[in-house]
Amino acid sequence: MIVTVAVLAVITSIAITYFGGTLDASRSVVAEDVATVLNNGLKKHSQVNYEFNLPADNSITDDEIAIVRSLQWRDPSNLVPGAPFVPQNWHPVGNSDVGEYRLRWNGKVFTVLAPGVSGSGIKVQFDASDYSLNYTFPDDFVPVGA
Repeated sequence: MIVTVAVLAVITSIAITYFGGTLDASRSVVAEDVATVLNNGLKKHSQVNYEFNLPADNSITDDEIAIVRSLQWRDPSNLVPGAPFVPQNWHPVGNSDVGEYRLRWNGKVFTVLAPGVSGSGIKVQFDASDYSLNYTFPDDFVPVGA
C-alpha cells in the first residue's frame, strides 16, 4: 500500500509540473479570442456604417469602453444589418493592473496586453463575471464617431 501511494505521489508531481503552464496558455488564448471578437465587430461595423476614428489614449480606458458600447448599440431609428456587433450583455471594465490580461485600443484595432506589460485597457475576465443582462442605453446615447 505504501508503494502504491508513493507511485501515485510521483505520478501526481509529474502531472502537476507538466500541466502547470496550461492555465497561463489557455488564458492567453481566451484573451486573444476576446480581442478577435471585438476586432471582427469593428470590421463588420465599418462595412455597414463607418470606421472608428478615435485616437488611442493609453492612460485611461474611456476610449475602449466607448467603442465597445458603440458596437453594442442598435439604433432603433436606423436598423443596420448585423447590429449589435458585439454581445449586448457584456459589461467590460477598465483596468491597469499589470498582473491581468487587458485589451487596449491602439487607434485602429484592439490588442492584447499580457501580464507584465504596463498600460490600461479592458480587463479580460475568465470567470464570465462581466456578463449579465443587456446594457441599457440612455435615450440620448451617441455612438463614437457618429
